[in-house]
Amino acid sequence: MSTCKALLSKIINKNAFYEQEDVTQNIFAFRVVGICILFYSFVMILNCLHIFIVDQTIFTRGYVAACVLVLIYGLLLVKMGLEHPFTKYLSVTAIGLIVMVASASLTYHMIIIMIIPIIIASMYTSKRLSVYAFIFTVGEITISTYVGYYFGVCDANMALLTVTSLDHLQKDGVFLLNKVNENPMVTLALYYVMPRSLMAVAFYYVSNSVNSIVRKSIENAMRMVQAASMDDMTGLYSKNKLLETVEHMEPKERPVAVIYWDVNQLKYVNDTFGHLYGDQLIAKIAGSIRAAVTSEETNAYRYGGDEFLMIIPDGTQEIAEDVIEKWRQVMKPIQKNSEIPVSASVGYAVGKYENIMELIEIADQRMYKDKQIRRQ
Repeated sequence: MSTCKALLSKIINKNAFYEQEDVTQNIFAFRVVGICILFYSFVMILNCLHIFIVDQTIFTRGYVAACVLVLIYGLLLVKMGLEHPFTKYLSVTAIGLIVMVASASLTYHMIIIMIIPIIIASMYTSKRLSVYAFIFTVGEITISTYVGYYFGVCDANMALLTVTSLDHLQKDGVFLLNKVNENPMVTLALYYVMPRSLMAVAFYYVSNSVNSIVRKSIENAMRMVQAASMDDMTGLYSKNKLLETVEHMEPKERPVAVIYWDVNQLKYVNDTFGHLYGDQLIAKIAGSIRAAVTSEETNAYRYGGDEFLMIIPDGTQEIAEDVIEKWRQVMKPIQKNSEIPVSASVGYAVGKYENIMELIEIADQRMYKDKQIRRQ
């Protein structure tokens, strides 16, 4: 029961975006199934009220079969979970089967929905799934065409095999064709299964092309965002990223620790050894700070040319001092093996998110006190 509740919670959650691969897509696939069956139910009600005039037995047969498939899909989804690597195949298969039984009963009314499995598969990154969805769609078209011909709503075009305009099929209001298709197995394959499958091929190509373009655009956009949020020289987050982080810090009363570093003797190194060595000094200090990060939530930023910040959510005085001590231990071998002086002054402050800018100032002031002590 708890598994079912957790699954339902994820599916109905408005913010259904998860970092784990395919989970978000699986949620949206299930929602598509839900929307399809709701729409199918609505049309079923209209048909029962005789607003639509499809044969009740045919309609009910297809509707019940679709509901059974949805139930089986839901049970398997609870058992497998959204994270299972084969859940995406389950989703595409379930949608394909639902479309197939609907198409088999309502025939020409459902032609437009036959390519839904291809659309659903295009949400995922798996090319193998796209091929599977395409093959399944062709099979679905084939089966629903033949089953629909014999057991679904009669498509007069199939039964009478009309291949020309109405002017050639009627005279004085009388329909001229009176002979039913004598060889449906061949004609259905030639004039219905094949053209519809070719449409599926075309849509498969278009869908994959659009999907590829969209994904590349998203990847380029993400690279641009990543480039804007990272400092190339140090590998730390940039000041822009820091300002963005500060702006969205929630909840305001959450504890936080701020550690502030400033590189020592940068001007001396630049003047004595050259700016290339000055850049190396900055990179070494940044590397030592990066190595001192203690948790996934903790981030380090290049705040200025030779200034660095670390934001520690739920940070305390003890945690801040432990991080600084770890950083000093990391620095020892770097200082020992360096041909240039490598050191930095450091200060910290502890408070809450709501006072983050004040904490940065306090940490800055304490860092300068540390720098003054070092100069004495």
